[in-house]
Amino acid sequence: MSFPFTLDQVLARADALPALPQIVSRILAMLGDEEVNVEALSGHIVSDPAVVARLLAAANAGALGATGRVDSVRQAIMLLGVSRVRDITLATAIIDRFGAAPPFDARRLWLHSLGVAVCAQEVARSAGLDVDVAYTAGLLHDIGQLLLFTVDPIAYAAALSLQAERDVDIIDAERECLGVDHAHVGGELARRWKLPEAVADAIAAHHVTDADEPENEMADAVHVAEVLSHALNLGGGDKARVPRLSDLSCARMGIDWRQFAAHFPLIEARFVGARITLGL
Repeated sequence: MSFPFTLDQVLARADALPALPQIVSRILAMLGDEEVNVEALSGHIVSDPAVVARLLAAANAGALGATGRVDSVRQAIMLLGVSRVRDITLATAIIDRFGAAPPFDARRLWLHSLGVAVCAQEVARSAGLDVDVAYTAGLLHDIGQLLLFTVDPIAYAAALSLQAERDVDIIDAERECLGVDHAHVGGELARRWKLPEAVADAIAAHHVTDADEPENEMADAVHVAEVLSHALNLGGGDKARVPRLSDLSCARMGIDWRQFAAHFPLIEARFVGARITLGL
């Protein structure tokens, strides 16, 4: 493939990534529905052994000394609650199916993405946004990186090297080396996968922070969450740089950091719990 890449050229290789499993589409269809039927949700989940194993592990970890052993998906849903079940299901179904080869560290990508997802939930909650959409957008915000690496591992390795050498944001290194960036690519990939528009739009715009860009509150939430996850060192690695934080995004989220800092211990605890549950 010639340089620089075009968006169409990259998306033409989208088949190189595994399709989202059917269970993810079904769970995503339930986003925001706290009244979802437990039996229906259980029926979808039991089709994926990896998800079942993680749910039962999480439920039993929380049930020790209380209700005895949890041995059914329905029991797990009742104990954990729909929101946490949805989080675990999405993370398991996605993370277990997407990997990469050196020099791309897929495990670190998913650790970082999990950290952003957890932070995005709390940012969204404080701003009155849908926490389930925020979690999904946070978990998938860097999915474009996997596709770019799959399209041309050597070219993407050059972008990673440029990022390290110049200490610049990865999105700037991608644009210089590849002609496209992972946010734009990821947003279009999400649309091809028929993910909710709010998720796709947030993925595409999570690096767009200029005042002249259209307002996208969910993208603001994911952007703030990404910076926060790096600042709290949630899965980004010891050498990860903290991206520039948009004051405009913070203002649109209504964040007062002196007050929001009280949320940090809860965010860190949730990240540790999610990491243990998902084996990351």
